[in-house]
Amino acid sequence: MAELTPQNNYPIPGQSEEPYYATMKAFFLAVDAADWALAENDNLVWSNGGFFAWDATSGVLTWSLPVYIRSKTTPYKVIIAGPPAPGGMVTLRDGEVAYFKLPRLLVGDAIATLQVGPITFIPGTRLHDIKILAVRDGTTVYFADGKSLKTGEVGEIFGGGLGTTIPPHEHQPALVIEPPFIGIGSLDLNIASFAPSVLKKVSLYRSGQLLASPADYSVSLSTGIVTLVTATVTATERFVALMETSPTGMSSGDHVHLAPRVIDPPPGTFQLDMLVTSLDTPALTKVDLFRNGAVLAEPADYSLDLTTGLVTLIDSSVLGERFVALREVQ
Repeated sequence: MAELTPQNNYPIPGQSEEPYYATMKAFFLAVDAADWALAENDNLVWSNGGFFAWDATSGVLTWSLPVYIRSKTTPYKVIIAGPPAPGGMVTLRDGEVAYFKLPRLLVGDAIATLQVGPITFIPGTRLHDIKILAVRDGTTVYFADGKSLKTGEVGEIFGGGLGTTIPPHEHQPALVIEPPFIGIGSLDLNIASFAPSVLKKVSLYRSGQLLASPADYSVSLSTGIVTLVTATVTATERFVALMETSPTGMSSGDHVHLAPRVIDPPPGTFQLDMLVTSLDTPALTKVDLFRNGAVLAEPADYSLDLTTGLVTLIDSSVLGERFVALREVQ
């Protein structure tokens, strides 16, 4: 009667087993499958997944898009989705592992089922067919490709280019503040208008010129109050705040900042073409416009038609002017 090896459960002939052809055939087939699996494991390509977020306090690891694993021995992929679709989520206690059985010789895309536990064990599955997605060690989560997230961090794990990750963020509409009196030393960014998103970054312009923090002002991200180093000196000053906020819920952070568009129009020009429309792919969603280095405000200085991609100026251009457009597409 056939016996099993202690680690991988390979069948081997028992003492005095006759005949043992079937047992040896099963043994060599098991070894052949193991060699194939180990070779595939050394050449897996992990991709997609969007942005991963990790919170050690709750133990929740989330990702915004399905994760793809390709072995390149077939043209198909294994997909880790998980609830809630199309994103995923697992809860990891210290020392626990999120793992799955990797199918072989695919004839179509396959869905992997994640399991969580202190060790990688699936009854009836040999170790070389089990792959790890993530391991928790203390307040850090380590991933299959060697990257990691500390608690509170958000980033692209699979397919993040050179490794520079940009957390999901949103650009709020430019806020124009025109204090009616001289001597005003603080400005309110009205962060309640985009709650529950949280203010993360502010770029503040005074009469068109970019201010520096803390040399020119300070800002409380929690209250949205800006304190000026020099209070307003005229009743005609204009402040423009460009604000970045964290998005609500999971986000793929899929908007893109195009290269700056520099335009040197002839005198008397009223319209500037952004060369992207909302009908294109990707579509134009936002423009920050600068005139001779000074930021412009909409609609006081110009209007933008996202459908046509045309900017209409309130005051036409004069000789020697330069416009720089920072365009956002999605």
